[in-house]
Amino acid sequence: MNTATIGTTDIEVSRLSLGSWYTYSRLSFEAGVDLVRSALDLGITFFDVAYYRNSPHTEMIFSRLIREAGARREDYQLAEKLWYFNYPSESLSDQTDRMLRRVDEEYADVLIIEHPRPGMSVEKLVDEVTEVVDSGRARCWGALNWVPEDLLAAHEHAASIGKPGPQLAQLKYSIVRRNVVEDQYREVVARTGMSIHASDTMEGGILAGILEPERHIGIDVGDIRAQIKATVPAIVEAAEGLGITPAQFSLAWCLTNPQVASLLFGATRPERLRENAEAVRIAAELGDRIREAAEGLGIDAHALDAPYTHDRALIGDYVA
Repeated sequence: MNTATIGTTDIEVSRLSLGSWYTYSRLSFEAGVDLVRSALDLGITFFDVAYYRNSPHTEMIFSRLIREAGARREDYQLAEKLWYFNYPSESLSDQTDRMLRRVDEEYADVLIIEHPRPGMSVEKLVDEVTEVVDSGRARCWGALNWVPEDLLAAHEHAASIGKPGPQLAQLKYSIVRRNVVEDQYREVVARTGMSIHASDTMEGGILAGILEPERHIGIDVGDIRAQIKATVPAIVEAAEGLGITPAQFSLAWCLTNPQVASLLFGATRPERLRENAEAVRIAAELGDRIREAAEGLGIDAHALDAPYTHDRALIGDYVA
């Protein structure tokens, strides 16, 4: 498993990272331990974990699994997310404390903050999250679906107060959803040195040939999923021409972009981990051929995520 550094930091992460959305909550305890242990054995050491409205115990489950798998804290890197459930009455600092207690850790390697809502001050958010980094509760911070203008403003403000700006942008990026990263974010990455954390790379399994996934999958921003499904036969054909699976073709394509530090994917079976891990080698060996075979497969109507609402927690302290 190859590694890369996040932004301008010295934090080294695996090129593949395992997500937690609709993952651990669907597994038995034993299967979850096996999944995490298998990821570590393959060199996948970067784990993205969060509190989700539809599965609020994900962090606690992951905490138990990673320990049962025998991992020490120095063996893996942790990405965590902060939302605006109760913001600003609950500050980012307060939310970090609650998050660290749930995941039973002293720090996150990268703290990913969702995009500002209309009327929010980018400068105030930067002040708050850099205070968390200064305190040692996070090693660096990143941004989830921030527009380029806000990212540049965040970097400029952080520099003006002598603090680190965002080092990572987590964005939907795939062989079909490529224009946001390759067009809108290219200048941001070049000017700031930050990295891309590619997510939704498999479109919930559709790009692996599963046209009707049974599980819940991500938002279809740009309303292009029908077009994406129509593109799958061409992806399958291109992959077969290279002697690899559609999943490996799609993952390897993303990894050929040097701006992508790590690629986030979801899996619940060790055999799927092994298949996906091969994409790192495939990208290194067949990168030019993969890029050539993928010409014309992008759908340029992809956009940044819609401003979905995270203004309240899923559950209260007590449920009748």
